[in-house]
Amino acid sequence: MPASSRDRYSVGAPAPRSPHCRAPRRSVLFFAFAFAVIADPVSSVAYAIEAALRALHGDLALLLPTMSLVIGLVVVVTANYWQLVRRFPKGGGAAARAFGPRAARVGCGGAVRTFPGT
Repeated sequence: MPASSRDRYSVGAPAPRSPHCRAPRRSVLFFAFAFAVIADPVSSVAYAIEAALRALHGDLALLLPTMSLVIGLVVVVTANYWQLVRRFPKGGGAAARAFGPRAARVGCGGAVRTFPGT
C-alpha cells in the first residue's frame, strides 16, 4: 500500500473505516455551501424592507413608491458604472485619467475609510 503524504505525518495506524461510513455526497456539501452563501443576501433584503417600513412608520401605501425610488437609484448607478466601463475599457486608473490623481486619491481614501465600517 503506497504511503500518502498524510500517512507520512500521522502517528499510529489509521482508524478502521466502517463499510457503512461514507463521506458526505457532493450534493449535500453544495447545498450547505449554497445555503451559507445565500443566507447573507437574503437577510440583507429582509433588513432593507424592515428598515424602510420603520422609516415610513409602517405605512404600506408608501412602501411601493419608496422601493421604486431605491430601484431607480440602483438603475442609475448601474448605468453610470457601465458608462464608465465603456469609456475606460482597460480599467485601472479610470478616475485618475478622468479627474486627475488628486481626485482619485480622495475617492480611494473614502473607499478605504468606509470599508472597515461595513
